[in-house]
Amino acid sequence: MRKLRAQKKRPKSTELDKEIKEVSPSAVDVKIEAEIRKNLDSIKTFDKNKDGILDDEEINHAVSKAKRWATESEGDEKEWLYFGRDKAVGPLSWKEILEVHKKYPEVFITKDKIDSSDSTKSINWLPAEIVLKVGKILAADQS
Repeated sequence: MRKLRAQKKRPKSTELDKEIKEVSPSAVDVKIEAEIRKNLDSIKTFDKNKDGILDDEEINHAVSKAKRWATESEGDEKEWLYFGRDKAVGPLSWKEILEVHKKYPEVFITKDKIDSSDSTKSINWLPAEIVLKVGKILAADQS
């Protein structure tokens, strides 16, 4: 007895184009990822499985968070925290974070919500410098 094999339906070219766009990162994402990859040690908190190796999924998460935070930095809300002497300090406005960054250029920041049960090690922190650079990349893309 012969088994019948299901014949795959060939996607239309517009469907292929859509699939390619969904898979391919944008030029902006590529620039942001390149910026983040310059110093992978600075995004250790994105190592979700704690294996000491940042895989593509973890790096992509850092890219999307950096993009979101750069976009959200335009607001006046006091939602930002910075990492000071072994603890999170804040909430602060973005203007206040910029003042901290001027004093301490290597400061790490977050917008992640922290409650008393969280460890600051389970929160995603990014260098303020990366968020600033991503903001410039996004602004250049808009012009």
